[in-house]
Amino acid sequence: MKFKAVIFDFNGTLFWDTKYHNQAWNFFLKKHGLELTDAEKAAKIHGKPNRDIFKGLFKNTLTDDEILKMTHEKENLYRDICKNIQLELAPGANDFVNFLNKNNIQFAIATSSGWENVSFYIETLKLENWIPLENIIFDDGSFKGKPNPDIFHKAMQKIGQNPENVLIFEDSKTGIQAAEKAKAGGIIIVDSNGDDYSDFSYRKINNFNQIDRKLFVD
Repeated sequence: MKFKAVIFDFNGTLFWDTKYHNQAWNFFLKKHGLELTDAEKAAKIHGKPNRDIFKGLFKNTLTDDEILKMTHEKENLYRDICKNIQLELAPGANDFVNFLNKNNIQFAIATSSGWENVSFYIETLKLENWIPLENIIFDDGSFKGKPNPDIFHKAMQKIGQNPENVLIFEDSKTGIQAAEKAKAGGIIIVDSNGDDYSDFSYRKINNFNQIDRKLFVD
């Protein structure tokens, strides 16, 4: 089978920033009298939109305004960490994206990040140089977050592809579950953080140069 399109998750997949998010969460949680191990963060936080994360952390006791305030607080911490680091895409990602563009293979990004972080990525990583910005699907509050498949359905619609023609790259368990529910033709796990993927049988990579280009072209 030849895939006609690709959908990437972003955080932990195209951009390996899980440790930066974890650092920001550690600061935030300590301030608010909470504590999570990295394993608990993987289960309760990674891959989910902030509104769902905060509802879970605070057991649905927060108002929408409080969730918005906490979202800004945590993401400002995260971006401040990132601003002190030379940011770059995942190993092999530039080569793989260049291959997709050269061969006119459509692709999109489907990220649980909100616009403030997405605009930060666009500016710092110059995403407009290799993807149409309208192909970046982010959490705008108009659909259910992962593990629901809505964001992948929206990305498939944006690039005009049926699920069976699409290969999805994900790193979080909630994202993998969302890709399954979206009935993607293929799923590849990007193991950027050494997480436990024993519940899944999909291929794992830690460099996009490990992807066989014959999955797309002869």
